[in-house]
Amino acid sequence: MKKIILPILIVSLSVILVSCNNNDSEHHNDNNSSDTNTSENKDNEASNEIDEKTNTSDSADNSESSNKQNKEKNDNKKQEKNNDSNKKQQSTDKNKSYLNNFNSKEIEYARVWYQLISTRNDLKGIKNVYVTEIPKGSKVNPQAKNSAIYKEKVVKLEAPMRAGGSVTYSSNGDGTINVYNNIPYKWENSQNSDYSQMNKITKKAIEENIETVYIKPYDNKTVAKLASKIRYNK
Repeated sequence: MKKIILPILIVSLSVILVSCNNNDSEHHNDNNSSDTNTSENKDNEASNEIDEKTNTSDSADNSESSNKQNKEKNDNKKQEKNNDSNKKQQSTDKNKSYLNNFNSKEIEYARVWYQLISTRNDLKGIKNVYVTEIPKGSKVNPQAKNSAIYKEKVVKLEAPMRAGGSVTYSSNGDGTINVYNNIPYKWENSQNSDYSQMNKITKKAIEENIETVYIKPYDNKTVAKLASKIRYNK
């Protein structure tokens, strides 16, 4: 009986020892596998960090380049705007300089004459434009005793000859004028020589056919040329 039990014990011990060795080997392999996985994870994390830093660096470079381009564009636009502003200012200064030698009345007379007379008649050869400033209460026809009187201050502009025309108006002070279209170049003509009806004629002249006109600024060089021809009647 003992002979049988002894071999059985030996075999059992052998089996147990083999089993223990296998478990140790498996545990060792598991540890190695875990270490390998940990190492791989660390490598991947490091690689990801490098990629992120690279992407961040590239993004920063691109952003800096874009900002630089935008700044250059803005600088160019500002420079163009400044150049345009300078050109406009120079043009404005030049236009203003044309009128430096004339007062506001002379400039007004020149603009009125240019718009109402020069644009209608070809008067390039005209040498002077004569101005008569007529106070409020003055006779419409100075030669007639029974003439109506002006109810406001008016100005009469006339060319040296009848063919050049004339214009009589009052200023409203807002860029517009009231034009008395019935006032003739001269009162001494067949149509206006009936002095018995002069009160009626002159009254009609200042009450009917009065037109309000806006006077445009026009080119200062042209206005200055006309203003230099202004002469005052005594």
